[in-house]
Amino acid sequence: MNTLNGKVIAITGGAGGIGEATARMAHAQGASVVITDLEAAAVEAVAKSLGDRAVGLAVDVSRSADNERMVAAALEHFGRLDAVFLNAGIEGEVGPFDSRSDAAWEKVFAVNVHGVRFGVAAALPALRKAGGGSIVITSSIAGVRGASGLSPYVSSKHAVVGMMRCLAAELGAEGIRVNTLNPGPVDNRMMRSIEEQANPGHGEEVQKMFSARVPLGRYVTNEECAAMAVFLFSDAASGINGNTYMVDGGYCAQ
Repeated sequence: MNTLNGKVIAITGGAGGIGEATARMAHAQGASVVITDLEAAAVEAVAKSLGDRAVGLAVDVSRSADNERMVAAALEHFGRLDAVFLNAGIEGEVGPFDSRSDAAWEKVFAVNVHGVRFGVAAALPALRKAGGGSIVITSSIAGVRGASGLSPYVSSKHAVVGMMRCLAAELGAEGIRVNTLNPGPVDNRMMRSIEEQANPGHGEEVQKMFSARVPLGRYVTNEECAAMAVFLFSDAASGINGNTYMVDGGYCAQ
């Protein structure tokens, strides 16, 4: 079912993980996609594999000008912009609060918070011209609860939930909906990094511990997260604004 026919969607962090899965799913449902990530070769390969209606672009979301280039590419290639998936994010370093340097905090916030801020600012004129649209921000279950050893990451994910709620209140009257996707532990690169940092050389033991905390008994997949993002882009979600959407296997139900 092509629920996104005619829509143009810009996606950050699209070279792998949730971003790539979302680009592929949105494209399969009829959308044209501008897929961005830090490395040109990786994101261009994803776009090439999709064929028509897909463009890959190297973007550093922590730079305002790069976010503007992303939106300009959507307008140049497809003539409009209907949705943005502000998904790019980094986990940063795992460790005690008082061992995190200023540089470690600043690096995480540059991508996870300011990257979202710049993405929204760049997209708004195009979304307004289109008569409305959808902004989906990747937060995390770390955006609604704490986690030992992940203070910069958790703080950044709380920050974008707060930003989303302010934007939803401000932009709803213009037909621009804003929501967050809040994954739990996902079976992808980021969780491998967190597992290995938490217990170097024994990441698989950390994975078993996390999995045991999930009522479904496993990590969620990139595709399960993508399905929620794609729904939030679609007209089926036309009444949904200002909310957090958990894809966590029940982790936060406990």
